Amino acid sequence: MDLCARGGIARYLDRIGLDEADLPNGLEALVSAVATAQHARVPFENLGIHAGRVVGVEPARIAQRLVDDRRGGICYELNGLLLYALRALGVPAVLHGARVDSGAGFGPADGHVAVVVPGDPAMLVDVGFGGDMILRPIDLADPAGRDVSAGAARYRIDPAVRELDEFAGMARWHSTSGQSRFTGSVICTLPVDAGRRTMTGRIDPESGRIDYRMIEVDGDSRREYAVAAADVPGRLSDVFGIDDPRPPMRSAVGRHR
Repeated sequence: MDLCARGGIARYLDRIGLDEADLPNGLEALVSAVATAQHARVPFENLGIHAGRVVGVEPARIAQRLVDDRRGGICYELNGLLLYALRALGVPAVLHGARVDSGAGFGPADGHVAVVVPGDPAMLVDVGFGGDMILRPIDLADPAGRDVSAGAARYRIDPAVRELDEFAGMARWHSTSGQSRFTGSVICTLPVDAGRRTMTGRIDPESGRIDYRMIEVDGDSRREYAVAAADVPGRLSDVFGIDDPRPPMRSAVGRHR
């Protein structure tokens, strides 16, 4: 699907619950409205990786999965989709790679990708970091200003402008490497009005057994409980809008490595 075509952007807006006629005027307001709507409707999830799927960065493939198939994705897919949607709406958005620091030091180059809207100041917009959306000014000329914090994690942006196809190698690495955080656990997460819903699945590296848990955050309250594997498809459908999922099972984990 070509998001730049009229029908393509209409289907994208329908996916995120917006009507083109109601889009706000002004660059910052438009970017904020579109990013907020996508972040609220398209989950951050890596279920496909554990079913043997290698994440792709081709625009048509991303649009097929996230828009037409109504699935979610990781940063390359979520921010890649946002990039092309903003461009289709006339916003001159670009991509920047980043190194992620989750507490053990910075990881590999291009381990993350984020969208930047050039301007004075430039605007960082990130719907693919797995937590709250990031939307703030950024000065890419200032080395200190390129460190972005998000909860307990942070990343450091590379100042060079990139194209999405340059991230194909890292998308494959995240899909297949035992060193990737995405191959060692399952996640599907989506914000709700007062908090967030997250399904996780920690994989035992020896047995391959997956222990699924649901985390429900509402304001200051947090509830966590186990979910039986048989109940995972229904929970993904009811909570995250992912229908007919094939959640990872022991025999599927890592079969593509």
